[in-house]
Amino acid sequence: MEPQVRFSRTSKSSTQSLPSPDGTHIATILPSKLSIRATRSLEVTRVISLPPELVSSISWFLWSASSTRILLASADTVRVYSTTNPQFSATISNPTSGTTKIAYVAFGADHNEICIFSDFGLKLSICNLLTSKSVEINSPKFYNPGVAAKGMSYRPGARNLALLTRSGGKDIISIHSRDTLDVRRSWCPDTADAQGMQWSADGRWLAVWESASQGHRLLVYTADGHLFKSWTGPIPTSEDDTDFTLGAGIKLFDWSQNGMHMAIGDFTDRVTVLSAPSFSESMSVVHTTAVKPTESLQIWQEQISPSPTGDFIREFIPATQTICPPTSAAPATNNTDPKTGTNFMSFDNSATLLATKIESLPTTIWIWDIGTRILRAVMIMHAPIAKATWHPSINEILMVRCEGDESRGLVHIWEPSWDRPRILDFQVQIPGGKLLGKTICRWLNSDASSPAIFFSDSQDCMLASISETDDEDLPWQEAELEGSEAYGRREESPLNLIPAKEKKSRVTIEDLMEDEGITGMSGGSDEMEDTFRFRKFVEPAGNNPWP
Repeated sequence: MEPQVRFSRTSKSSTQSLPSPDGTHIATILPSKLSIRATRSLEVTRVISLPPELVSSISWFLWSASSTRILLASADTVRVYSTTNPQFSATISNPTSGTTKIAYVAFGADHNEICIFSDFGLKLSICNLLTSKSVEINSPKFYNPGVAAKGMSYRPGARNLALLTRSGGKDIISIHSRDTLDVRRSWCPDTADAQGMQWSADGRWLAVWESASQGHRLLVYTADGHLFKSWTGPIPTSEDDTDFTLGAGIKLFDWSQNGMHMAIGDFTDRVTVLSAPSFSESMSVVHTTAVKPTESLQIWQEQISPSPTGDFIREFIPATQTICPPTSAAPATNNTDPKTGTNFMSFDNSATLLATKIESLPTTIWIWDIGTRILRAVMIMHAPIAKATWHPSINEILMVRCEGDESRGLVHIWEPSWDRPRILDFQVQIPGGKLLGKTICRWLNSDASSPAIFFSDSQDCMLASISETDDEDLPWQEAELEGSEAYGRREESPLNLIPAKEKKSRVTIEDLMEDEGITGMSGGSDEMEDTFRFRKFVEPAGNNPWP
């Protein structure tokens, strides 16, 4: 099948621009303002003024899972805004009591809960925006941005919080009730240094994994905290595997989206898959240095060739014989240890495919079929892979981005029904054909039947839709219709979209700072106080257009 790729017009953006989880809005931080744009029309629906002290020090910029709240936070202040009610905003000032800075912040069980970790792991403060109260829990084990999420997990459905703390040299797991956060059960797991825990997608199991220095050790608990299974390493398949118990243990862990499988990566070239509810080994995959195409295995290699116009053409070509993926460069001559083992693995939305990558083969993505237990596809890129993500709601479609300046505008897409993977070049779609600053690329999780992508650099953003036919609705369908009717009728402001066929020059930061003249402005520059406070104005009954 030949997929049809269509691009939207460009809209003003910045290096801090995020689509909402449901794909209906795009939030962008501009100088002194937070802009919210509807993807359906590509029009700015709301602009929120931000206090100067916050704009200059934003460290966290998050959407809630409900796509109705946006969180902005600095080292000592958290602000929350509503995308549906312009009369609501909340401010949490000095949530760590002024003794330390904020180390990590995230939404909690819902958009009314904010989890704030203090620096040095002194405490976790869970603030409720409805009651204006907070609950403090001492000594969370993980609190830094890269690892804090591994020490807490909300049970799907019931939304009970499981939290990993450490006191007296021992790990402690506590299960907290949904509303009051009272401790329902707590226990000390049989771990020396637990490195993370996670609920299964069905909420039946809680997995806890041990530090790699303690060997392979994974504990599976029931929802009420009883130990159900202890896994101590993969089954040896050769004489070389007999010394597994002497090597480093778990490096990566991932649950499938249906809770039926878990993948475990270590410091070897092997990934082990366990199946619920027995949690026995159902599949073991090994990344080899040479792969050969078969009827069931597609091997794709990115090729760059010159075009008649003097540019370069990038495309994937199928391998017809055994191929050896490029290995990583030789380690430096200093005393740093070389990186080994799995450094990426992720199940797709259907939980039937597993994508993996290992340190020694940095340009190669491996795609395994969990049902048939075979290697389905191998993609060999021209540059080291920086990131790979499955679509959050559409099955079996993978997006890959690579490192390097030449790959900043490129997106590689794999889908099994296509005749070959596709490479999208956003740089040629950007006005002037030049990317500025950092680039962002994410799946747009819209209600459209076809996958869509959000792409942005420091000044412009755009959307791309990958569909089977040209007549499918686009995520920006209203903008498409309005653009065809109003093309050439009016000049857009720096915040509004510019028709794609008009090669406008890029605006400057000074242009972006001008007043856009859009109604629905919401203030947010009140003086901060050393209290936990909120601003919520409610219209008289019958007059509030925002239910």
